[in-house]
Amino acid sequence: MSELTLERITQKVQQLPSLSQVLMEVMHSFDNEDVDVATLVGQLSRDQGLAARILRVANSPFYGLPSRISSIGEAVVVLGFHNIRSLAVAAGIINQFPPAQGKAFDRTEFWRHAVGTGVCAKVLAARMGKDQEEAFTAGLLHDIGVLVLDAYFHEDFERVLAHCAAEDCALPEAESAVLGLSHAAIGFEVARQWKFPLPIQCAIRDHHQPGGAVLTDVVHLANVLCHALEIGKVSNNLASPLSAGAWQRLGLTWDGMGAIFRD
Repeated sequence: MSELTLERITQKVQQLPSLSQVLMEVMHSFDNEDVDVATLVGQLSRDQGLAARILRVANSPFYGLPSRISSIGEAVVVLGFHNIRSLAVAAGIINQFPPAQGKAFDRTEFWRHAVGTGVCAKVLAARMGKDQEEAFTAGLLHDIGVLVLDAYFHEDFERVLAHCAAEDCALPEAESAVLGLSHAAIGFEVARQWKFPLPIQCAIRDHHQPGGAVLTDVVHLANVLCHALEIGKVSNNLASPLSAGAWQRLGLTWDGMGAIFRD
């Protein structure tokens, strides 16, 4: 097997299936306050596969609704405009990757951590008066580079997981030692290929080493908190260090974190 390089990663990323036009429209509508319910319903109804996945999730025990939702329009009314937009992005992205190949990596726990980070980022964004949907989406997708490794470079990824277990280290440290690449850099290539909004691209790339962008700081903190609270699992669930700079820039205090933990 040839060496795993960023060039090989980029070549594979360029071969990933394109996101549907509907999903791209929904994602890029996050910063458009003029989008109305009728427009969103019309967009989602054009993609029958995506609409079906949204309805399946909406009717799951997670929401515990008393009656069955049978249309996207009804889902928007019952669950809310913003929730449906976020749910559409989640449902569309999850379906882009082939099934897991082995048992070393638990996809269910991975997605639990991803959704948990998205929810945590959304809560933090709400507290700060920032875009909650963008924060949820960036949090949901922050580890998407891990999925690329597991789905398309499985043997390399298993070596990384083995290093994590043997050295009891966090995933980024193992990736650096074994591959010389990080899932954050790989995720950035995916985000560029799929033309995610630039702030989301940067949050994915820098979520372990935030450099000052508010969204990146929010996702960084959300990721650390979800590891600390053991919401889902990526490898051995060791959290990367909390950036003191991100903490200070967000203006948070430990005394004020109690309500955020409850949320």
